Amino acid sequence: MVKPQGDIYTASYAAVPHIVRIALTTATPIDFSFYQLPACIEVSRKGGQGPEIPPDLHEAYQQAIASLTECVSLHRHEAWNRSTFLSASAAQAVAKGHIDIAEALLNLDDDIIARINNFDFD
Repeated sequence: MVKPQGDIYTASYAAVPHIVRIALTTATPIDFSFYQLPACIEVSRKGGQGPEIPPDLHEAYQQAIASLTECVSLHRHEAWNRSTFLSASAAQAVAKGHIDIAEALLNLDDDIIARINNFDFD
């Protein structure tokens, strides 16, 4: 899975509520990026890679992050490829405050998964 760059801006915080709202109101399957982008923004924000959330965006942003669990639940019956599964899992982790787990999920790729499964930690 390819993760967006770590740079975030005030516009990133403004976009998250709209992205999550679209995902929550769409009856058709959604792309993995509807989970991945909000999760990456929150991981980056918590890692100090961006400005503070402006006061006028704070409440809507926090509500959107918390709503990621509902978003995943609404789309749980869809067929998910690996990217969607990892992004949805990362979104769940972010919504529940497990930023380190979300970051690990966003960084997983086929090679890392194979190494973990083979206990290859060298």
